[in-house]
Amino acid sequence: MPGEMNPAESRGKLHFVELLTVDIDGVPKGMTVPINPVDSISALKKDSSLVPSCGVDGSSVKGLASITTSDLQLVPDISTIQELPNSHPRRAVVIADVYQRGPDGDLTPHPMAPRTILKQNLEQLAANGLQIRVKLEPEFYFLTTDGVPLDDAEYADIFPENRGMDLLLETALDLRAIGIETAWLHSEHGQSQQEIELAFTELGQAADNFIIFKLLLRRRAALYDVEVSFMPKPFSSEAGSGLHCHLQLWKGNQNLLGMPDGTLSDTGLHFVAGLLKHAPGITALANPTVNSFKRLVPGFEAPVYISWGYLNRSTLIRIPLFNSVEKAAVEFRSPDPLANPYLLFAVLLGAGITGVQRKLQPPEPVTENVYELTPKRLNQMKILQLPESLKGALHALHSDDVLCEVLGKKFCDVYKAIREAEWHRYTHETITDFEWDEYLHR
Repeated sequence: MPGEMNPAESRGKLHFVELLTVDIDGVPKGMTVPINPVDSISALKKDSSLVPSCGVDGSSVKGLASITTSDLQLVPDISTIQELPNSHPRRAVVIADVYQRGPDGDLTPHPMAPRTILKQNLEQLAANGLQIRVKLEPEFYFLTTDGVPLDDAEYADIFPENRGMDLLLETALDLRAIGIETAWLHSEHGQSQQEIELAFTELGQAADNFIIFKLLLRRRAALYDVEVSFMPKPFSSEAGSGLHCHLQLWKGNQNLLGMPDGTLSDTGLHFVAGLLKHAPGITALANPTVNSFKRLVPGFEAPVYISWGYLNRSTLIRIPLFNSVEKAAVEFRSPDPLANPYLLFAVLLGAGITGVQRKLQPPEPVTENVYELTPKRLNQMKILQLPESLKGALHALHSDDVLCEVLGKKFCDVYKAIREAEWHRYTHETITDFEWDEYLHR
């Protein structure tokens, strides 16, 4: 028939869109919807009606909804739609917001969805004419399918020691193809540990980008028969993997954090003070697993003590060197890459802005190596330690009224219950290799 598309021609077009959300752990969840075939993604960007929303069982998404209120809707945010590079058959991916239907039949954002929580806080920030931008430094390990390091590469090694370099570069090209820019790519201190820095962008976009980054990295790695682990501490003798967050606070075209002499402005000091004050509660979102706290130990460059300093990598908050006000940033160093970015960014935003609003003052910046300070000296300087376990971090979060308001009380209750169940399984139901080695023949 005239105008009818032949099967061969049809197969070369874009037929499918994956609607992505995340569960409470930050794990991507998705539903794939067929669309009328199009030649390029531009047609979908121009007309959002071409990409339908779809239903989802919220009770089957961890932390989202109960079985009695499980009928939810994934509504695509068409501004995030991109075609997945090198996908066969061709398909696009779009970040979707989770909606619930009210008594009057209207759809409203679901208050337990992590992206909704961050968006609500960003809307309050924007109402005050402010924007937070962030650069992310995710670290991860390349492993063989047997779970051992892919190679012997250590910090700044290149080929042939770093056999994963081509995989890093291919991933960077995949990211660039969908508009996610990278800064540096290099091997890290751990054996076959890598890092790809994701360039500064607005906080909400950065959270979406991080989810897509992990997805694309794992897709590309599968082509190389390589496993990617974002586990904070996969090997006891190797460096842990972090997710350092470089934060900037902007009002219009002005970065509010820095001074021309390379020091923090008053606003920058208040921002740091807020992060320090709420650091124990932030830890429950920044370091959300049992394994996270095996990274947060002295001696492996992971921050342990609640302190800050200029250029000082032993502190929780480092102020990197900057030579212009526009480049001023505050680096929060404790998060790890298993953090849900929407929840992590919501509490970082809430803590920092609370510090600014209340004009909190930080202690003096630390110039010494905090790891080498004696307990007596730490006490004299009033430097406290981050929570030492998931249970301790959850207690700190639940005791922090500011962060519970940021996340919502119901969400905090659900989050605490899920994480405490995880802690109980680890402490009461799991027998580790350590116990076998230590106690089997005692």
